[in-house]
Amino acid sequence: MLKRFILKHPFWSFYCIAVAFPSLLMVYVGVLETLGQEGYSFFGHYQTLKQELHQRFPVLFHHQDSWVLSVAITTIVPLGLPMLLFPGAPTVSALLVTSLARGKQAVLALLKLYLPIQGTLTAREGIRIYAALIAGITFMVVATCLREYFWGDPDRVSGYLRHLGVIQWDIFFGTWFMAMLFNQGAALEELGWRGYALPLLIRKMGSPLGATMVLGVLWALWHFPREIPPLLQGSQAFTELLFSQGWFILGCVSMSVVATYFVNITGGSVLPAIIIHGCLNLINGMFNTDFVGMRSEITTEAPLMWMTAALVILVLAGRDLGWRRRQELLGLEDPADTWIDQPARI
Repeated sequence: MLKRFILKHPFWSFYCIAVAFPSLLMVYVGVLETLGQEGYSFFGHYQTLKQELHQRFPVLFHHQDSWVLSVAITTIVPLGLPMLLFPGAPTVSALLVTSLARGKQAVLALLKLYLPIQGTLTAREGIRIYAALIAGITFMVVATCLREYFWGDPDRVSGYLRHLGVIQWDIFFGTWFMAMLFNQGAALEELGWRGYALPLLIRKMGSPLGATMVLGVLWALWHFPREIPPLLQGSQAFTELLFSQGWFILGCVSMSVVATYFVNITGGSVLPAIIIHGCLNLINGMFNTDFVGMRSEITTEAPLMWMTAALVILVLAGRDLGWRRRQELLGLEDPADTWIDQPARI
């Protein structure tokens, strides 16, 4: 019965399970906060350890949003291990529904999407694509810093540079290496979002751009459980939440447009999405001035930056977002064929 439901509704089966994990995690954290000794906060302890490890090992942990840092914290506080279920939920959900409905072959096909190039894409072409991606991200950051310096608040630029690791060369490279490949949101989510769900929605909707926008909105809403605790505690007003969520959704949709294009032109590899997602989280952090619950304050600068990047991609690639190129690279051997029926229902 479960298999039949997943086969009939693969996307919603995936999405509901992915939402269930962070929802249960919020309950788990709430229980720990309630049952803890007087004056003790599990979440506060978790954040304190993060800062301590960051100060002790700045090269490895200057980027404070890596799954490596989270694993290091759980060696000290094992109760924090379930915290990885939040960023890991989409990938765990995708692997679970694929395994239940399609079996081992489909799971292996999904996991192979971690490879940097797919299909008939050559190594030389792949290097050019990844070089262009990194160059584009670099241009965005440099342009933002120059705009702030000449037409904004020059004093903020030094804060931007410190956040990005422009302190000493080893911290700089360590920061960007961890952000691009080991950011926990990126590395633990993207096999689910851009690996499993994206081709599923594109085939169902028949529009790469439409599917990308729908996925971007649903991806943004998936984060909502983390907004509930500060809302209930009164640390965030409902009107402020609506405003921040509006900008957050715009940022997620814009980043999805960029990610879809690069995922498609690499033949479906999720590595470009991991790099883009990780850089998004790193860059977003340089604009933030406060911390609300489990996330940093959402400001308008980062969404506007990614909206600009999305518009550039749309001008260059059109509404197709590289989907035809993906089909050319994969031909009749698209890994998604192992977990998607035609027509697929959402």
